[in-house]
Amino acid sequence: MRLAFFDDYGEVPGHHPDHIVGLGRAARAPIYCPDSFLAGRRGLTGLIHHPMTGDVDRTPGPARANLGAACAEAVRQGADVLVNLFLDENWDAFPITRHGIRMAHTLHRPGAIEGTMGGINAVKQGDAVGVLRRLAATDPIVVHTSAGLRQASRWIPADRIVHLGWPAATEQAIRRRFAAAAAAPAGDEPYVLLIGRGNRYKGIRVLLEAVGSGGHRLRIGGKLEVPEDADWLAGTFPRARVTWEPGWVDDHRLDQLIAGAAVVVFPYLAGFEAHGGVSGALVHALTFAKPIVVTEELRTQVPEVAASLVVPTGDVAALRAALDRVMADPRRFGQPAELEKHLVDNHSYERHVEQMINRFADH
Repeated sequence: MRLAFFDDYGEVPGHHPDHIVGLGRAARAPIYCPDSFLAGRRGLTGLIHHPMTGDVDRTPGPARANLGAACAEAVRQGADVLVNLFLDENWDAFPITRHGIRMAHTLHRPGAIEGTMGGINAVKQGDAVGVLRRLAATDPIVVHTSAGLRQASRWIPADRIVHLGWPAATEQAIRRRFAAAAAAPAGDEPYVLLIGRGNRYKGIRVLLEAVGSGGHRLRIGGKLEVPEDADWLAGTFPRARVTWEPGWVDDHRLDQLIAGAAVVVFPYLAGFEAHGGVSGALVHALTFAKPIVVTEELRTQVPEVAASLVVPTGDVAALRAALDRVMADPRRFGQPAELEKHLVDNHSYERHVEQMINRFADH
């Protein structure tokens, strides 16, 4: 079975480019996405890319045209299945002309498809669940978390759902990162890392308060979502050692930040699990065998074989205490060797593609 992958989201920042490029490379398959997804990336030799017009607003007209064109071109390329990534964002483009190709779809945030949680679906018109049900009658639907599986099962039969872990790295990269973690001494200037933009739902205020007394150095792998947070931090904790990247952090720079961190923290607030989405940043950090601190909100997304410190959601004192423990001896809280195999088997791009092919064959 030969796959092809589609994603026409028009804004470069985020998991969209990393995801489709990683899948396309692993499957040696055509990818249909905007040119901007490939800008500044390395290791693209052999990647089969067909440019699509990006649509940041996810309006149905352009998406329908792009999907139809991708289906036609995928047939010409000899693909058997076109995987539409992020159905929860482009469901209103359907129905489309498929040109005879089979399709599968991924739901990144199943709980958000109804539009009751805000975001892009809050302003879309139409019956999202009805579209999902009609597609699921013939097409496999992929989810990435246990919460997402429960949510999708409310609307479609369980035997139409494929539950696969979120892919975060190649097998080679995972093995290389674990070897480096075992061999490398602690850095000269350890720091706490928060991955991504400093969004409110990620608990940025709780984290800033936990580290803001001038103790641990904090780096934010992305800009602050609300600029006023920087003013609040400077006024409340003038001795705080906090730095953040000035703009979007590309995949190469993010790898550098994670590799250099003493601990990666995920102080997410209550409500994140409600949309059923995966924290790709958490999986990414685990591939570096880093110590992690998470709130109860993300507990279910930490693999059983992984080591982690779990703190009550929104508890500044507990978060500060956990960071104190890890920063005193980061190597003590590193990840066990068993996690490497788990990540290769469940979160590498190669295994993800293999599992897609095997599971799609059953549908």
